[in-house]
Amino acid sequence: MYRQQASFYKQREIQTASPGKIVVMLYDGALKNLNIAKDAYQNKNFEQKSRALTKVSDIVTELMGSLNFDKGGEIADRLQSLYVYILQKVVDADINKNMEALDESRRILSELRDAFATITKSHDVIQTQVG
Repeated sequence: MYRQQASFYKQREIQTASPGKIVVMLYDGALKNLNIAKDAYQNKNFEQKSRALTKVSDIVTELMGSLNFDKGGEIADRLQSLYVYILQKVVDADINKNMEALDESRRILSELRDAFATITKSHDVIQTQVG
């Protein structure tokens, strides 16, 4: 019952979120799964590590697919390069058990998440004041 209610509220949160908020939520999901993967690796739970890294890859691929190169220009190009780099690091971590690659991916995604959260918050404040 609780799980069903939590799922409903999460779905509702996503449906009513601004595009910027959704991007922040995607970053949060990627960061959560990077932590799960690292913990699973340390606990020798390789199946869970693989599932978590697959989720990270799916999320980063989704972020890459959401880039608007017409409006985003150079920023979109740079974000795409970072996303490709992160995907390479995730594969490296999975194949070579390279935990430094996970840490680097986490650092980059965390910085991007914080930047998007700041931008989204500023945008939401402006929308509230104007709207």
